[in-house]
Amino acid sequence: MNLRIFLLLVTAMLAVSTSPIIARYLENVPAVAISFWRMAFGALILWIISFFRKQLPLTAINRNKTLLGGFLLGIHFALFFGSLKLTTIANATFLGTLAPIFTFFIEKYFFKRKHNPTMVLGLSVAILGAFIIVANQFDFSSDYTLGNLLAVSCSLFLGMAFIISENVRKSVANISYSRTLFSSAAITLLGISLLTATPITGFSPYEFGGLFLLGLIPTIFGHGFMNYAVGFVSPTIVASAPMGEPILATIWAYFLFNEVIGTPILIGGGFTLLGLIILTRKK
Repeated sequence: MNLRIFLLLVTAMLAVSTSPIIARYLENVPAVAISFWRMAFGALILWIISFFRKQLPLTAINRNKTLLGGFLLGIHFALFFGSLKLTTIANATFLGTLAPIFTFFIEKYFFKRKHNPTMVLGLSVAILGAFIIVANQFDFSSDYTLGNLLAVSCSLFLGMAFIISENVRKSVANISYSRTLFSSAAITLLGISLLTATPITGFSPYEFGGLFLLGLIPTIFGHGFMNYAVGFVSPTIVASAPMGEPILATIWAYFLFNEVIGTPILIGGGFTLLGLIILTRKK
């Protein structure tokens, strides 16, 4: 992996880690509304950029693939935030970061790609670290079965979205792709909000400011950069980047909210970071 892609993925991981921190200041905004505005503002920013930097239109087949990818991304967000209401945060956090496992098997068995042992080792170490972080809080109680299934499903949908991203990004510029992807995700979440009667308006200027930051930082500099990277490296590697989110979010929380960094975070975080380093050593 060249240095430029590596730095983009590191930046994306840092950007995505701000999502739960910003969301903490939006306690009165429903989860679906947060997801909708995050995607809507992200799409709006890219469409404005497109006004100044002319983008080539998508072909019909790439447009349809991108719309499907946006639908999958929107479902991912809806399932993740839904799982938070039906299971523990620890369960949702860990199970919601398993996308690289799904992309790994999709690549291996559907596209017949061969992964080198270094990549498999890195993925295994990163997943072990993520589990150590939440192991003492993890609960497989039957009370949480539905929530756990939703969290696993959200990882599957994110993994499939990255697979589509790789396919389209080989022939489409990132801005053209991402603006359509985020627009499709926003429309999907708008539909979910209508079906669930979830309000997406009526928030304060302060709250809309936070929603805009979500659309800018973790969306443009997070998912946007990952969409760029997936055009050059395996979706499994790109999907692994969010696994560093719980570690970085914990560090942010330590400085902003004086939250204690426990031993599991230190040990598990070390394993996860080591795994990500191993993963990014080779394409």
